[in-house]
Amino acid sequence: MEVIERLDSVPFPDKKLVVALGNFDGVHLGHQHLIREMVKFSQQTSTIPAVLLFHPHPQKILNSKKAPKMILDLKKKIDLLELLGIKVAFIIPFNLDLAFLGPEQFIEGILINKLRALGIYVGFNYRFGRNAAGTTELLVRYGKKYNFFVAVIPPVKVQGAPVSSTAIRTALERGDISQAKQLLGYWPLIRGIVVQGEQRGRSLGFPTSNIDLPSDLILPGSGVYAGKACLEKKQFPAVLNIGCRPTFAGTGEQLIEAHLLGYRGFAYGKEIEVILYERLRDEQKFNNIHDLVQQIKKDIQQAAVIYEKQKGSFSLL
Repeated sequence: MEVIERLDSVPFPDKKLVVALGNFDGVHLGHQHLIREMVKFSQQTSTIPAVLLFHPHPQKILNSKKAPKMILDLKKKIDLLELLGIKVAFIIPFNLDLAFLGPEQFIEGILINKLRALGIYVGFNYRFGRNAAGTTELLVRYGKKYNFFVAVIPPVKVQGAPVSSTAIRTALERGDISQAKQLLGYWPLIRGIVVQGEQRGRSLGFPTSNIDLPSDLILPGSGVYAGKACLEKKQFPAVLNIGCRPTFAGTGEQLIEAHLLGYRGFAYGKEIEVILYERLRDEQKFNNIHDLVQQIKKDIQQAAVIYEKQKGSFSLL
């Protein structure tokens, strides 16, 4: 995939673009359906399938306190969009100049004059332009006026409700991995950098990788999870703990620690990705170290069984 950060650098001058508009946080089932429909159209019309993304999330600039936590980091989002068939990603820095652009200016100045798009794909609830005044109806009207195709994709529903990034965040916050997977279409994950901790796990016989997660990413609810860790291009069954380590009178700060079954290296400074399969239990305070160690052993046994069970399961990832 070609990633472009300037709108005055449109590739393939001899070909037209079809462009999907949206934030695509999570690249969930609804996003996947929209992208697949657009890619199918691009194949039929010999056009280039592209996405236009503003980064960071507009609310981060307009009202940072109300900005939602992201489900995926930008790199992972791009990876998944490429898997779905996107050839070009325009990642445009969002700023106040863009925020104050009227809907008509956005259509004429960016979609028509800059991208010269043959077609535009949006979700049913897509809004754009200053004060989110632009609607899908306006897009369709301008499409007829300027002769570009507009496809408004209806929602994908799960259990009767439209799939949304908000619903996925809610599921993750309560630790409902099964529900999050149903809406995402793949196992939820966290990805960050391994940093040095207090090495309490190592002293107990269960060394852990402490994960530093970017502050703008959503953190699943506290508890103990079974999953799969991807580190140094290898995969390991994993037990992930998210919480404050109450047995050791923690400071209240949320920590993310992963114990990788079979890993013997030192991963400080390396990127780690943990795919979550199941929430095993709440985080709890134990009366003594012996009880904690016995529970960790049970968690590891459970995680190993779940890993083997899920090894061949389908995932977009």
